[in-house]
Amino acid sequence: MNRVKCLVLDVDGVLTDSRIYFTDDGREIKAFNSKDGHGLKLIMRAGIQVAIITGRYSKALEYRVKDLGIEHVIQGSKDKTASLSELSQRLGIDPGEMAYMGDDVVDLPAMKLCAVSIAPADAVEMVRRKADIVTDLPGGQGAVREAVEIILKRMNLFDVVMERYVV
Repeated sequence: MNRVKCLVLDVDGVLTDSRIYFTDDGREIKAFNSKDGHGLKLIMRAGIQVAIITGRYSKALEYRVKDLGIEHVIQGSKDKTASLSELSQRLGIDPGEMAYMGDDVVDLPAMKLCAVSIAPADAVEMVRRKADIVTDLPGGQGAVREAVEIILKRMNLFDVVMERYVV
């Protein structure tokens, strides 16, 4: 796994628990896991880029990615393979140097193109079967943090990133 230069994430079911909340006035609300957020900071600190491809548009996501410093976001994707290709060209990183984390069948074509495919524990069965890595934790509940730690450990970067926390 020494060649992962970018971690690409789906949102609903990966960064969230798949539930979508709407207020009475129609505003969408999403819950994001703070441990996942710190995990994304850790992987970026290790020099690995983070990108997001999602089929929905969400103002809540815009706030979250800004807070985390994630610059590469494609919302409203109707074809995640085409979006992955666009992202690859934009970043100058081949999909064979990317890891992709998704939870539903719409993610499978893009996952297949990447060096590493990851699914949260509660992904649909077909995605879990085809993923290289299936986390123990479900989406929105630490699965992204778990995936980040797996990637960092396999790339021998975990201890280096953790040095600032270990006294």
